[in-house]
Amino acid sequence: MEKKMVKYIKYLPLLIFFSFSNAERVVGYYPYWIQSTLLPQDIDLETFTHINHAFAWPNTNGDIIAPSNSFFNNSTASYIHDQDRKFILSLGGGGQGQGFASATSTYEMRSIFIDNIFEKIISYGYDGIDIDWEHPQSAEQRNNLTQFVQELDSVLNDFDPELLITMAVPISSWSGQWYDFDNLKLHVDFFNAMTYDIHGAWSSHAGHNSPLYQSPQGDPDGSVQTGINYLTSSGIPLHKINMGIPFWGKQYNTSTINGSFSGTVVDIYYKDIVPLIDNGWTYEWDNTAKCPYLVKNDQTKIITYDDPLSIQYKCNYAKNRNLGGVMVWALGYDSMEQDHSLSQSISTNWLSTSIKDDNIFPHEPTLSTYPNPFNAGTKIKFKLYQGGNIWIKVYNINGQMIQLIQNDYFNAGSHLINFYPELIQNNLPTGIYFLELETSSLRLTKKILYLK
Repeated sequence: MEKKMVKYIKYLPLLIFFSFSNAERVVGYYPYWIQSTLLPQDIDLETFTHINHAFAWPNTNGDIIAPSNSFFNNSTASYIHDQDRKFILSLGGGGQGQGFASATSTYEMRSIFIDNIFEKIISYGYDGIDIDWEHPQSAEQRNNLTQFVQELDSVLNDFDPELLITMAVPISSWSGQWYDFDNLKLHVDFFNAMTYDIHGAWSSHAGHNSPLYQSPQGDPDGSVQTGINYLTSSGIPLHKINMGIPFWGKQYNTSTINGSFSGTVVDIYYKDIVPLIDNGWTYEWDNTAKCPYLVKNDQTKIITYDDPLSIQYKCNYAKNRNLGGVMVWALGYDSMEQDHSLSQSISTNWLSTSIKDDNIFPHEPTLSTYPNPFNAGTKIKFKLYQGGNIWIKVYNINGQMIQLIQNDYFNAGSHLINFYPELIQNNLPTGIYFLELETSSLRLTKKILYLK
C-alpha cells in the first residue's frame, strides 16, 4: 500500500505543472443563443481547453435560472469530458446580473445560493463555476462578493479541490473599484479579462473594439495593454489572467477610424464580416492599435474587429507578458467557412504544445466527499481515468473495516454515490472514520468526520 501511495504522490507535481503551464489555457464562452446552431461536436476542441456554459443566472432568492428547459443537460458535459476538456457553468452575463446583489447579501442568502450552485455542478457534471457579475456597484456589494467567493471556495474545495472558480472581470477602475482583487485572487483559479468593448456607443469617437495598444496614442479609453496593466497593478498574478479576445466587431456610422460617429453602434460577428472584405468594403490596418478595420466604399460606415493577424499580435503579447491564458467571447462567432480561422490563429500563435499531449502523463483516480463533517449522510465523488473494478470501504479509527460500500465495475469518468451511516450500522458512534477507494493499482484514503 505504501508503494502505491508513493506512486500516486510522485506523479502529482507533474500533473499540476502541465495543467497550468503557460501558453496552454484557452477559455471559450459558449452562449445559449448559439447552442442550437453550434453543437458540442462542432466546437474546436483541438484549441479550446475550457468551455464556459453561458449563461444561467441567480434570481433574488439565490435560485439558479436557466434560459431554456434544455440548457441543463448531461450530454454536453459528457461529450466535452470525452475530449479531455473542462466544462464550466457561467453565471450572469451582461444582462442577467440583477440577482447577484440579493443572492450574496447575507450569510443565509449566500448559503442558499452556494447550495444551488453545488447542486448544479454535481447534477450536470460541471468542472467548476464562472462568476460573471456585471458589476457590483458599491462597497457593500464588493464585500459581499468577496465573502461569497470565500465561502464558495470552502465548499467546493472540501468536496473536490479540482473544482474551479473563475471570474470575468473589468479592466479599468470604472467598475473594477468594486472588486477586492487582493482577496479574490486567493480563491479564484483564474480571471477572464474582458479586454474588449473598449470603445462603443458610449465613446466620443469610433475607436477599436479591442486595440492591443492605445490608438491614437494616449487614448483615455485605453487598450488591451492598459487593461492588463490595471489588473496586475490591482494585485492579480500574471499566471491567473486570461486575456480576452473578441470574435466580433463593431460597426459605426462614420468615414474613418477614431472619427466622430452618429446613430447606433452595431455588434457584428466575425463570420458576417469576412464576406464583406473586398465586396463593397476596403480592408485597412491600424499599425498603432495592431488591429484591422473595414471602410465601406461609400465612406458611410466602418467596422472594427479582430482577424488572424491581430490575434497573432495579441497572442505574442500574452506570451511575452507570461499571461496564464487567453479567453474568447464567443464560440460560434468565428468563420466556419474558413475552418475556424480565428481559433486556428490562437492555436498557431498561443499553444506551445498540443494540448492532447497531456495524455502522456499518468492520470490517477481522485476521491472526495461533501459535506465533511456530516451527520445524516455525505456524497462520495470519485474520478477514474480508465474503467475498472473499484472497492470503496469504510474503516474505523482502529483500522477495522465496518462496511464495504461499493464493489463493482465503473467506466472512466466522474461518479457520485451517497453514504448514509445509519443504513449500514445502527448507532454508529460519532467520530473519525476513513474512506478508502481501491483500484487494481492503488488505494486512496479520505478522512471523514461523522457527527450524529
